[in-house]
Amino acid sequence: MSRFDYVIVGAGSAGCVLADRLSADGTAQVLLVEAGTGTPETRPEVQVPILFPRLFGGELDWNFTTVPQPGLADRSIPIPRGKAVGGSSVINAQLWTRGHRADYDAWAEAGLTGWSHADLQPYFERAEQRVSLAGLRHPLPVTPAFVDACARLGHAPAAEVQEGHLLARATHRDGLRHSSADAYLAPSRERPNLTVLADTFVRRVLFEGTRAVGIEIEGESGTETLRAEREVILSAGAVGSPHLLLLSGVGPAEELTRHGVPVVRDLSTVGRDLTDHLLVPLAFEAQGFRSPGANTTSEQITQYLQDRYGTLDSIISEALLFLRTREELEAPDIEVVHLVVPLGEHQRPTAHGLALGVILLRPRSRGAITLRSADPHDAPLIDPRYLTDEAGHDLETLVAGVREAQRVLRQPDFAQWVGKPLTDGALSEDLDDVTAYIRATGGSIHHLVSTCRMGTDERSVVDPTFAVRGLTGLRVVDASAMPSIVRAHTHAPVTMLAERAADVLLQQR
Repeated sequence: MSRFDYVIVGAGSAGCVLADRLSADGTAQVLLVEAGTGTPETRPEVQVPILFPRLFGGELDWNFTTVPQPGLADRSIPIPRGKAVGGSSVINAQLWTRGHRADYDAWAEAGLTGWSHADLQPYFERAEQRVSLAGLRHPLPVTPAFVDACARLGHAPAAEVQEGHLLARATHRDGLRHSSADAYLAPSRERPNLTVLADTFVRRVLFEGTRAVGIEIEGESGTETLRAEREVILSAGAVGSPHLLLLSGVGPAEELTRHGVPVVRDLSTVGRDLTDHLLVPLAFEAQGFRSPGANTTSEQITQYLQDRYGTLDSIISEALLFLRTREELEAPDIEVVHLVVPLGEHQRPTAHGLALGVILLRPRSRGAITLRSADPHDAPLIDPRYLTDEAGHDLETLVAGVREAQRVLRQPDFAQWVGKPLTDGALSEDLDDVTAYIRATGGSIHHLVSTCRMGTDERSVVDPTFAVRGLTGLRVVDASAMPSIVRAHTHAPVTMLAERAADVLLQQR
């Protein structure tokens, strides 16, 4: 079959939701296309919670990197993106945080009627009825010590407001990782009106005039055309979706012309407004405990898969602290993640240690996704432009965040577990040292958003119904459509966004 009602590109956190919801009543023919494998769950690293970092840089990762970042000592930063049915929910930490009320109320205040915190809570609730959420089953002793240290410094439990300390939750079920494909696609995959094409590379969106009518793919039998009678929906992520738009002739005309791509729609902000959470790891040797997953043998992994008991079920990020670096702020601007492994360049299968990851929640720096060439197989240029805001606010906030993390590290109950720093300067209080440390060690926590930004203003790429401006039959539903970055790990907000988009599409049939 080469004709469908809906063609969805990308089987990640958004694409799996859309495939399930749009095919549910059996009336529409739905196609879900994924470049990666359709059977990622056959790998232990996909199933056993502690092992997911081993997926970075492997076959299930697009293996993107940024261009050199002047704000980070000219380093190129890895940007893992999932390449499998399930997308990045297969290879990420699967942490589930909704975000702060202020994030969504700001969307509504910017003109997105119906996108306030109150408006969106039913979609989070709907998502949480499908995904399997689990807390810590076997927390290490160092984890309550971190929480106690936060409390001693005056941080309250987060409760219903995402501010303060809390134990992490993730999309796990019965001791195993649970991706968006597990939650949404597995129950619906046998529907006769849903087709899933894995190992299928999408080259571009096809147009008749300004209407999207299908996609061009590379499959087992070569290049083919698949037609969409109603909608083409891009859910390829904050890197993949703008890249496909640019390859298809939708974007800044000057950039497209320079690469020899025929212009379908001159839309100057496609790929722009890239925003990401920057993380600075403070990593230390372990003192008095062993990191789960370190020195793990294949026999131990096999045993865990059989009985699903023990510390291999660790989320790694076992506790979180959301804080304001200035009292006058309405919501947190820093998150401190407590990790039971030595995060960063020190994270190895044999390494015991711990880390606090200091995350900049509301960066002002903005970057871009641009074409490297007109060849669809050439990865785009990814330039987050970390720490480049003119006023230096991002760096100033990170310095304050690092200093608060250092205070946590010095609390006696927590300090007893903390060994020697794995990077010089991790405990320095000198401003120049802290600044140099941030630039030398900072990296992405893989929360790229807003490269096809939703809005009501002329610079936005999609409108509040996810439709690409100036075109028909084409929508973008994934992290790239977020109006702005939220104070959360993005798995939950993207799932919510797709639940909302499904309603919009079903109402417009």
